[in-house]
Amino acid sequence: MAELALPISDNPDIKNLLELMQSPGYESEREGFMSILNYTDALSDQYNKIMTELTDLKEKISDITDRKNPVSAMIEHLTNVLTGIGEKLKTLKDNIFEFTKNTLDAVKDNSLSAVGAVAGSLHIHEGLEAISKGLGSAAAKVENLENFHTERIESKLLTEFEIPSDLVSLSQEELKTVYAELLNIGMYEDLSLRENAIVQDLIEEVEGMLPERDNDFEQPQELELEAEQGEEL
Repeated sequence: MAELALPISDNPDIKNLLELMQSPGYESEREGFMSILNYTDALSDQYNKIMTELTDLKEKISDITDRKNPVSAMIEHLTNVLTGIGEKLKTLKDNIFEFTKNTLDAVKDNSLSAVGAVAGSLHIHEGLEAISKGLGSAAAKVENLENFHTERIESKLLTEFEIPSDLVSLSQEELKTVYAELLNIGMYEDLSLRENAIVQDLIEEVEGMLPERDNDFEQPQELELEAEQGEEL
């Protein structure tokens, strides 16, 4: 489902109604209506953000040539759930637009007093609350999927390149060896963008566990050649 347009208050009819509600005596009606509009816009923004995160995660997974990746099925399920939530939110927004149009029509027929009467007939708070709850649950699941996917790739890389998973238990010399190996992996292995990002995170993690780097680090051959060329200059 496409992103939900923002903000709802940009609708011409809604702008007209809000302007009418600025008349003396309709402060509470305007405040209540604005509360609904702001809440709806906030949920639309949250929906768009979650859908973007889910799309990004799907692209990351497509970058990994692993047909057995269980995250794919989970993403498909979440996408369907979010699409359903988006349709409900769109229906509520359409109801607000219809309410606004009906209110403006009533004002033309029955004077400004119709604003207060019709404004009180809009009851969608329960629907918005249900959508908010659904979006909160979906956001948590997307975050869990992201963490699961990252941990899964990291575990695969550590196993493939025989990098110890318990880095904390390693001595400084062992950490230096792991550091040099990770540098080699990052430079020479044919990694996907996601795998390379995880390797770089591991490099930073190991780097943070070491004292300031000195000359006895086992560096990749390419780095050594660059250093030698620099000395010749």
